[in-house]
Amino acid sequence: MDLALTFNPEIGMLDISLAGADLLVEDTLATAVMLSLMCDRTAQAHEVELGADRRGWWADAYADNASDMFGSRLWLLGRSKQLPATVQRARAYIAEALQWMVGDGLVQSMDVTAFIPRSGWLYVDAILTLPAGSRRFRFEWNDESQAWRLAGERFIEVQ
Repeated sequence: MDLALTFNPEIGMLDISLAGADLLVEDTLATAVMLSLMCDRTAQAHEVELGADRRGWWADAYADNASDMFGSRLWLLGRSKQLPATVQRARAYIAEALQWMVGDGLVQSMDVTAFIPRSGWLYVDAILTLPAGSRRFRFEWNDESQAWRLAGERFIEVQ
């Protein structure tokens, strides 16, 4: 169980979900997925200019496994041109950010696709396979707002 987070468009950030005075919880992986993708992962040294902020979470420095880092590197794409290489980087960054779920056994497998539906937009679908079905999360990047957001999610039942 996680505290339920939702995207609040008024502040442009994730916010804790409330039901009156109570905190909401959820067990659908939505909060884990949003935190994994919407928090900044530390950039590799060659990905930013010398001396520039590499962002990331301070506790990653104390991880038992050096590859076990929190967040995604999607923030590096903020000023990128809409090219096929950018689409592939977005797909790779999302797969990297969600890989911990497979490693920790929360999901059986994951499939990530990315595509450009129209100029100035990038959509990424992440399908996480669970024993009872799959969860599909669609994220979108809008050049105008310069922000990622969760555009939709749904449960896909096993046939």
